[in-house]
Amino acid sequence: MILKRIAVTNWRSLLGAVELGPFSDGLNVIHAPNGTGKSSLFEAMRRGLFDVHHVKGNEIESVRPWGRDLTPSVVIEFAEGSETYRVEKTFLSGASSKLSRLEDGKFQPIADSRNADTKIREILAAEAPGRGLSKQEHWGLAQVLWAPQGELAIDKISGSANERLRAALGIQMSGESGGQIEEQIEARFLEYFTSKGGYKKGKFAAPIVNLQEREVEIRSQLLELRQKHQAFEEAAHSVDDARHRRLQARREADATRETVDEMRASVERFDKLKSEQSNKRETESLAKKRYDDFNNSFLQIKTLREQIASNEKTAAILQDSEAGLEKETKSARERLDKKRSERESARNKRSSISEAQKAIDRARAYLDQQALVDAHNKRINKLDAIQKELEVFKQKRTRCVAPESKVLKKLRNLAAKRDAAKAALSASQIHLSISPENSIAVEDLTDSSKHSVGPEETASFSGDALVEIHVNGFGAIRASGPEGSAEKHRKTLEEALGEIEKLCQPFGTDDLERLQTLRDEADAIERSIEALEERMDTLLDRESIETLKQEHAEAKARIAEIEKQYGDWKKEAPVLSKLQKDFESLSLKINDTIAESEGAYEQAQISLSASEKNLNEGQAELKVQQAGLDTAKKRIEELLDGGLSDEAREKAISDALMSWQAAKAAADQAEASLKEIPGDPHRDLKKLEKQRTALEQTEASARDAEKTAEGQLQSLSAEGTYSKLIAAEEELVELENRIAQESIRMDALKLLHGTVSECRSRVIASVSAPVERSASRMLSRVVGPRLGELKLTGEFVPEAITPELSTDPVALSNLSGGELEQLFLIARLALADVLAKDQRQLVVLDDVLNATDSGRLARLLSLLEEVSDRLQVIILTCHPERYRGLEQATFVKLGI
Repeated sequence: MILKRIAVTNWRSLLGAVELGPFSDGLNVIHAPNGTGKSSLFEAMRRGLFDVHHVKGNEIESVRPWGRDLTPSVVIEFAEGSETYRVEKTFLSGASSKLSRLEDGKFQPIADSRNADTKIREILAAEAPGRGLSKQEHWGLAQVLWAPQGELAIDKISGSANERLRAALGIQMSGESGGQIEEQIEARFLEYFTSKGGYKKGKFAAPIVNLQEREVEIRSQLLELRQKHQAFEEAAHSVDDARHRRLQARREADATRETVDEMRASVERFDKLKSEQSNKRETESLAKKRYDDFNNSFLQIKTLREQIASNEKTAAILQDSEAGLEKETKSARERLDKKRSERESARNKRSSISEAQKAIDRARAYLDQQALVDAHNKRINKLDAIQKELEVFKQKRTRCVAPESKVLKKLRNLAAKRDAAKAALSASQIHLSISPENSIAVEDLTDSSKHSVGPEETASFSGDALVEIHVNGFGAIRASGPEGSAEKHRKTLEEALGEIEKLCQPFGTDDLERLQTLRDEADAIERSIEALEERMDTLLDRESIETLKQEHAEAKARIAEIEKQYGDWKKEAPVLSKLQKDFESLSLKINDTIAESEGAYEQAQISLSASEKNLNEGQAELKVQQAGLDTAKKRIEELLDGGLSDEAREKAISDALMSWQAAKAAADQAEASLKEIPGDPHRDLKKLEKQRTALEQTEASARDAEKTAEGQLQSLSAEGTYSKLIAAEEELVELENRIAQESIRMDALKLLHGTVSECRSRVIASVSAPVERSASRMLSRVVGPRLGELKLTGEFVPEAITPELSTDPVALSNLSGGELEQLFLIARLALADVLAKDQRQLVVLDDVLNATDSGRLARLLSLLEEVSDRLQVIILTCHPERYRGLEQATFVKLGI
C-alpha cells in the first residue's frame, strides 16, 4: 500500500478540514508542535481503513473535538498494486462508508456502507475486529509497518502479516512447488474442504455435507410426522370431550327453563304491590305539602313584621352618618393631589442620575481603549524588535556560505578516498631517514635537491622504487624496494585532492570540521529564523500586523472622540472609583427623596381609598336597608291578601296536619306488604334468563366443536401418518451409519493434511534467519558490533540479542531505552524490506527515536534513505530539525 492523500475533518484537536498530500513515494516528514493533531491524523487513517463506520462505544465517541457535538470523518487515497482507491468514511452521527476506484482519471464508486468496510479489509488483507474498535492484530501488514506513538515495540505478529512474511521467505528458500505427494494431498483436501478447513458446500459439496443435509431433512420430516400423529390422537380425544360438554349443557339448560317460569309469576305480584305503594306515597306527599304551605306562610308573616321594624331603625342611623363621610372624603382627595405634585417633582431629578451613569460608562470605555492602545504599543514594539532581529538573521543567512549536507557527505567520502590513497601511496614507496651526530650536507640524487641536516635532526627521503642520496664526507646511500609503481595511487590522490579543492572553493577552506561548523551555523540560523517567525505568529495570534495597527489607530480615534466631550480627561484620566462614589451619593440622595415622596403619596392614596370605601359602604348599606324594607312590605301585603285572621290561619294548619298523618299511615302499610317479597324479582329473573341463554350457547358451541373435531379426525386418518413415520425412522438410522463412516474418512484426510501443513510451517519458520541477518547488519551499522546479532522468535518477534563478547543470548530488558527503540525500529525495517519484495509498502512512524542521540540518529537517517528506495516512509514528529539530514525527504507542516 502507498498513501497518496489524506483529509480529516473534526477529529479530536483537528477542527474543520485538514488535508495533506500528495505524498512522495519515498521519505515524508509531517511535523507540528505537540497537541496539534499529528497522532490524531494517524489515528484517523487507521480508523478509516480498518474500522467499520457504524462502530459504537465510548472509545470512538472520544474522537469528537472536545466540548463540541461534531461529526468526525476521513478521506484516504491510496494505491494497492496497480489500482488507486479512495476511502470516504464518517463516524457517529450520520455514519457512512464509501469506496471508490480510479478509472479513466476519475474515482468511480465500487462499494458503500458495510460492503465498503468489507472490501477495504479484503484489499489490505486485514481482519474484521468484531465488536468495538480494531487493534493492531487486525491491521494485516500494518501491524508490522505502522508504529503508533509509544508503540514501537513488537509484541506479536498475527494473522495475514505473519502469513505474508512466511510466504515471502518460504518462496526464497524452496520455490513454489512442494512435491507431488504434498500436491496430491492438497488437491484431495481441497476436493472436500475449503482453504480454511470447513466442508465445501453448494454444487461441489463434500458427500458428508449432502448426507448431513439429508439427515436434517429427515429429522424435520420426523418432527412433522410425529406432530401429525400426536394431532390425530388429540383429535380423537377432542371428539369425546365435545360430545360430553354438549350433553351436560343441554341437561342444565332444561332445568333452568322451569326456574325462569316460576320467577316470572313472582315478578307480576311484585309489580302490582309496587304500584299500590307508589300511589299512597303520592297522596301522603300532597297532604304534607298542603300542611307545609299553611305553616310556612304563617311563619313568614311573623318574620317579615320583625324585619320591617329593624330596617326602619337601621336606615335612620345610616342617613345621619352619610354627611360626615362625604366631608372626610373631600379632604382626603385634596391631600392626595398635593402629594402627587410633590412626587412628580422628585422624579424629575432622575435625569441627573442618568447623566452621572453615562459619564461612568464613557470613563470605563475611555480607560479600556487606553489599555488597548498600551497593549497594542507593547505588541507592536515587540513585533518591531523581532522584525529587526529577523532581518539580522536573514542577513546572516545571506552572508553564511555553507555546504549542503549532500556536499558534506560527498566531501567526507572524498576525504576517505584521499586518506586511503595517501596510505596506499606511502605503503608503495621507499622511505629513508638519517639522523647525523654532526651537521652534514645532503643531496637528494633523485630530484637533485640539497638539504642541510643538523645534529639530533632527522631528514626523510621518499621515492617510488629507488631512493639515492649523497652525503658530503661520507658518500652515496641507496635504498631500493619491491618492484611496482605508486603512480596509480598518486593519480587517485591527485583526483581526490582536485575534487575536494573544486567542492571547497566556494567556502574558502577544505577543513571538514570547519565546513561542518559552517553547516551547523547555517542550520542554527535557519532554526533561529523559524523560532522568530513562530514568535511573530504567536504575537499576531492569526492577525496581520496591518490589522493590528489598524485596530491601534481605531482605539486612538475612539479616545479622541471621548475627549471632545470630556476635555479635562486629556490632562488627568478619570478615576472610576471617584465617579462611582459621586454617582452612588447622588443616586442615594435623589432616590431617598423619591422614596419619601412615593411613601407620602401612597399614604394619601390609602387614606382617600379608605374614606371612599367607608362612604361607598355606608351608601350601599343604606340602599340595602331601604330595598329590604320595600321588599318586606310588598311580601307581607301578598301574604295577607287572602283576608284571613291569625286565628283562622292556625285552625287551617291543624286540619292539614291531621290529613297528612292519616295518608302517611296508609302508605307505611302498603310498603310493609311489599317488603314481604325478598330481593329484587326483576333482577333475579334477568340473571336466570342470561344463565339459560349462556347454557344454550354452550350447547350449540359444543355441538360445533364436536362436528369440527370429527372432520379433523377423518382428515388425519386419511393421510396414513403412522406408516410414513415408521419409514422415516428407518431411513434416519441408515443415514446416521453412513455419516459416521464418512466422518471417519474426512477426519483422516484432515489429519493428514494438517500434519503435512504443520511440517511445512516448521520448515518455513526456520527461514527467519535471513531477517535476523539483515536486522543484525542494520543494528551493527547504527550501534556498532557491541550488541552482536538480533534473535527473532518463530513468529518474527524480537526476543534477545547475542553480544559479540558472549555466547549466551541476552534478554532485551537489559538494553537501554534508546537502544530498545533503535532495535525495534530496525526490526520493523528489516521485516518491511521482506514484505516489499513484491511491491512497495508504506511505513508510518509516529514520534519515534526520542531517546536516540545525534550520532546514532544520523546513521539511522542514512538507513532510512536507503530503504526509501523500496518503501514509502511517513514520519510524524514535533522535532523536524532532527530529520533535516534526510536530503530526499518531503517536509509537510501540519497547519491547524
